[in-house]
Amino acid sequence: MSNRKHRFLVIEEKFGAYSSFKLTDSETGEYATILPYLGGTINNLTIKHNNQLINIVDGYESAEDAVKNLSSFKGSNLFPFPNRIKGGKYNCNGKDYQLEVNFPNENNAIHGLVFEKEFEVISREDGDVNCSLVILYKPKNMHSGYPFNYTLEVEYKWVKYGLFECITTAKNHCEIAIPVGIGWHPYFVCASDTIDELWLQFPSETILEVDNKMIPNGNLHSYSKFNQLTHVADTKLDDCFALKTKVSPAEIVIYNKKLNFGYKIWQVTGDSNYNFLQVYTPPTRKSIAIEPMTCAPDAFNNKLGLINLTPGDSVTVKWGISSLN
Repeated sequence: MSNRKHRFLVIEEKFGAYSSFKLTDSETGEYATILPYLGGTINNLTIKHNNQLINIVDGYESAEDAVKNLSSFKGSNLFPFPNRIKGGKYNCNGKDYQLEVNFPNENNAIHGLVFEKEFEVISREDGDVNCSLVILYKPKNMHSGYPFNYTLEVEYKWVKYGLFECITTAKNHCEIAIPVGIGWHPYFVCASDTIDELWLQFPSETILEVDNKMIPNGNLHSYSKFNQLTHVADTKLDDCFALKTKVSPAEIVIYNKKLNFGYKIWQVTGDSNYNFLQVYTPPTRKSIAIEPMTCAPDAFNNKLGLINLTPGDSVTVKWGISSLN
């Protein structure tokens, strides 16, 4: 048996009392760090520019930091719904359900049920063209607000010339159809002190108008401000956009003109895929959340992009990060 070391490696490291997993290119030093114990959080992603390694994902510095600041949802895995459910209430198959209202200021349920759940590592593989980590979550107890039997599998890959890929598969093990929405909540930086210095581009078609509790009110408006690379400046966003889906994947560009450095966040669009994008500029202006979502906020009620997953079926969605070159 050969003991030759592969170029792409999955390395287990300690993160407080827990394990993190680093997917790395040993030749370039680039890597992504995943926290399976915290819903599969994408906690760090570092790419090379002009022979320097630059982190582009704003994550938690420690396990203690994660506990203290979990409400930021940095890098979180959002399932079975991203964003909000109005009052935590919805109806499925003629039955009313009540989710926990975990965002009391708005009286909403927010960002799903798995962002702090521990996932099982079921596969890790090194290689010469890529490495991969696969994690799995099976609910041990039925949640009263979402009492459905499902599995959620996430595969993370670091790929030669392609950088990072995140592939999520949800499977319905019930005898009835269940509502499903999938999303992620990474915060991005680009070697600047503030996002005001950056340039942004994304292929939005419409913006969803929301009420004072951030729930879509049914009105859509054309939105093209960032269809071309545009200076962020003092723009404030906490908005959901329906994307142009004729060309897939949709590409979001973050660019630092001073350093001539940037990257693409891409998401596969189309039937039962990432057709929505939430963009959030937090008050600190230190990073910007770019959130691929398969559905709109409150999709359990308004059905915008909602996946009706039939018994025994699964759905797989994919997004990732690549360089501009």
